[in-house]
This record gives sequence, structure tokens and C-alpha cells, in this order.
Amino acid sequence: MSETTGSGGDGVRADGGPGVSLRRLAGAVGAEVVEDRGSARVRRVVIAEAGEELGDAAGALVLAVGASGEACAEVVEAAGRAGASAVAVRSGSAREAGRAGAAWGVGVIAVPGGVRWDEVAEVVRGLVAPGEVAGPQRWGDLFALAQTVATLTGGVVSVEDSAHRVLAYAGAAGQADAVRRDSVLGRNCPEPYLAYLRQEGVYRRVREGEEVVEVAERPEAGARRRLVAGVHAGNRLFGTIWVQEGSGPLAERAASVLRGAARLAGTQLLDHYYQGDAAARVPSRAELAHGLLTGRFDAAALGAHLGVRAGARVAVIAVDLREPEEGLDSLGREARQAEAMGIVSVHAAAYRRNALVTAACGQIYAMLPEPPGANPPPDGALTRWASEVVGALRRQLRTPAQAVVAGTADRLEAVPEVKLRGHAGLAVLGRTPSRAVESYEGLAGALMVRGVLGLVAGRPEVRFPAVGALVAQDAEQGTELARSLLAHLDAFGDVAGAAKRLSVHPNTLRYRLRRVVELTGLELDDPEQRLAAALQLRISLGELPGQSPPFPG
Repeated sequence: MSETTGSGGDGVRADGGPGVSLRRLAGAVGAEVVEDRGSARVRRVVIAEAGEELGDAAGALVLAVGASGEACAEVVEAAGRAGASAVAVRSGSAREAGRAGAAWGVGVIAVPGGVRWDEVAEVVRGLVAPGEVAGPQRWGDLFALAQTVATLTGGVVSVEDSAHRVLAYAGAAGQADAVRRDSVLGRNCPEPYLAYLRQEGVYRRVREGEEVVEVAERPEAGARRRLVAGVHAGNRLFGTIWVQEGSGPLAERAASVLRGAARLAGTQLLDHYYQGDAAARVPSRAELAHGLLTGRFDAAALGAHLGVRAGARVAVIAVDLREPEEGLDSLGREARQAEAMGIVSVHAAAYRRNALVTAACGQIYAMLPEPPGANPPPDGALTRWASEVVGALRRQLRTPAQAVVAGTADRLEAVPEVKLRGHAGLAVLGRTPSRAVESYEGLAGALMVRGVLGLVAGRPEVRFPAVGALVAQDAEQGTELARSLLAHLDAFGDVAGAAKRLSVHPNTLRYRLRRVVELTGLELDDPEQRLAAALQLRISLGELPGQSPPFPG
């Protein structure tokens, strides 16, 4: 029998309460009450298999894990002899279990096949001992982190504290091996497997540093291949994160993802060890990171709180999910943003231990401080990192995300200035959805034009009247002379290329250009008139969506 109560082996709640009714439990997990004993109350959870003697199971809900048909009736009989309050079986075994429950005076609930046993156990624990259970309500941030790791690696994930107790888990339940199922249901890694890990030196290696350790498959123990990384705070190991191989191999970058997740989990496990509130600490760090990004607070003071030197060089990468205007309500957008933040955070922590990730202006910003005394990253390193992040976002969220490597601030106080570059760069990059990642330098020409247009747009006296009249005539008569002229100018006079872009015959474009000259008197051989016409056309035709942000100097 595996005891999973959060209130101690005697089955009595810490507050002395009478436990929870069977109908309330059934409603919480979406189960059907097959046999109700009325006054029976549940105070704890145990897991049992067919043929297993339960000992004293007073006040327990027994989960008949892995049993079906007549085997479920055997579990119900054993539960009745042990004084259990009720047994949970799969819906397909409800008839046999119900008959046995009536005979032995034990309540029976039937759990649908789509509900995992570990979820049932977690919900019951939360109801019978809500103040003592480190479940999703209290450790939601760890569950979210575990889900992000499962998504990025394709594996089955669990987070454990230093006593090998399972705090959070994620991944397809049907792909969990026997060790992982026993760990989650029993809230502790099985002792025989723990002994094997100690013998192989796995925990020694995990304690020594940030190595991601591979543990080979052990079919005889019901254990598939898995990776593990230690969660450290200073020189102390506070826990571990595991990712188990499921039905297929783990993702190529699984080790890097696991290393980043282990760095992120440090705060939560530190709070767990000292019985603190992780939910209060993590948001405060994000808030401090937001203050650093936007320049709202003193940078040196923020850096001290965040573990970043005031003189550190910090690279800034801006990310936009490019969510459609329609299709998601505000709650859906928040959920997608939170999931994206988790993905970016794991990649950022894997790249830099003290990386900071926060949201601003509807976008996500990663700040990557360079280690003391380190050389600047080689050319293209940040772009490659940003490409990996955008690739993960596009795969996992099915969104046309884009990123701009905004640059590197030479000190913390300069981070907001670099952030503005990223924001402006994303506005320009959005015009070419096929480009996933670009650097600020690569967008410099477009940003300069955008800045100039922003200045000119605010000066109505600075105009090319003939071009304005051309645009007005097109609007009145339904012609395409202005757009044809802009396409010609953008193509440096290449009539064939411009005509292809406009989907017209080259002779049609030549005719339109002659009409433009006749109507406006524009001299296409004059470079200043060409430049002025191109600027005026971009303003008049709305080539730049929305308001033009000021050009960052």
C-alpha cells in the first residue's frame, strides 16, 4: 500500500475535521458515485493493487490503480477489511466494484478513463488537507515550469525537492513509466530506484554542479531513459528536475532546456525549503525586471536585487508573438503570453544563468547579462539564440512570432534605450512576416526612413504638392498612378521588376509613368525629386501601419 495523505499516517486531518464526503470528492474529479455509504468521510488517499493487504486504511479513499473487472472487486474487498471509506475504480469496472462495495460496506466511485490517477490523488489531497499539500494551488509556478519543459522536450517531467518528494509534474500520463507513476502517486521516488541512482553516482554528479546527467533505460525496473538536472541555490542542492523519455526520443536540445529550467526553479524551491510563498516572490522579480527594462527605478539598485552588476553589459532581445487581432479573447491572449514567457524564460536561463525576462508593450523582452570579464559573444551568437527561441514559439504556439536583437547596453542604465530599439525594430519587421529574426543593425535603413517619415508627417508644410494631387486623383478616379510610381522608384527604375510586383504588363507601367510625368511635371532623372516623391508617397499611401515611433538615436 502506498500512503499519499498530506496529514500523517493516522489519517486524521491536522485541523481535526471530519474529512470530505464521497459525493463532494466525486464531483471534484468528475467521477460517478456507484455505491454511497452516506456517512462515510474521506480523510486520506492510498493506492493499492489487486491481492495487496492494506493494513489499517480507516478514512481512506483507495485508488485501484491498474485493476479492472474482478480484480477491482478484490481491491474493494481488501479495502472493506481494512476499514477504508471508499474505493475509486475505472468506469469499465463499476458494476463488479459496486456489487463488492455493497457487500463489504465500502463506497465506490467510477473515474472516467480520461482522468489520470495522479490528478485524482492531487485533487483529493487538496480537499482533505488543503493547508498541507504542495499541489497546483500553491506551486502553480512549478507546474507551469514543468509543463513548459514537457512541451519543449517532448518528455514526461517531474520536479522534486531534496527529499525526493514530487512537487510538480507534467507530460502525457500515458507515456509515464512505472517509476514516474509510483513517484507521482506515492509523492516519492521508489526506494529501489533511489538506491540504483545513488549507486551510479547520479546524485553526486547532480550535487557537484550544473551537469545534466543522463540515466540509462532499465526495463527490468520499469524505467525508461531520463535526464536530470540539479536545482541549486549557492552551493546547496535544493531539488532536481527530471525529464523521462516517452513514446519517442527527447528533443535535441532537451539537456539545454533542462539546464535553463533548473536555474529558473531555484527561487521556488528555496521558498519551499523555508516554507515561504513562491507565488509572491516570482512576480516581484518579474516586476523588478520590468522596472529595469523601462527605466522606472534606479538601475544600480535593481541590479543589486536581481544579481546583476551595475556595470554589466546586457544584451536585449525583443519578441512579438504576432497574435491576430481576432480569434482570441483577452483571457486567451494572457494564457498564450504566459506560455510564451515560460518558453522564452527557459531558453534565456539556459543561455545566461542570471537572465531576465519580462513583458512590456504587449511584447516579451529578454535581457541577457554578460558574465564578468567575459568576451562579447561572437558575431551571430545572439541572432542564433533568438532564432532558436522564435522557432520554439512558432512550433509550440503555432504563431508567426518574430524577434529583433536590439543590441547590447554597455551598462544597466542604458537598457531602456536599447529596449526602444527593439520595439521600433519589431514595428518595421512586422511588414515582412517571412523574416523570423533580424538585428537592429539589419533594420537600420528601414528604421531611418521610418524616423524621417515620422518627422515629415508632423510637418504639413513640408510636402510635395504635385504628388499629393496625384494621390487625390487616384482616390477620385480609381486609378493606380501613385502606387505605380512608388513601385517604380522602389525598383530603382527596373520597369520589368516593378511591373511584376504590380502584376501588370511592363508596357502598362510605362504608360502610367508617362501619365504621371504629364500630370505632375515630376522629373524622374532628378535624384532629389525622386527621394521627395518616395517619402511623400509613403506618407500619403499609408505604407507604414499605425503611428511612427520616434527614431531611436
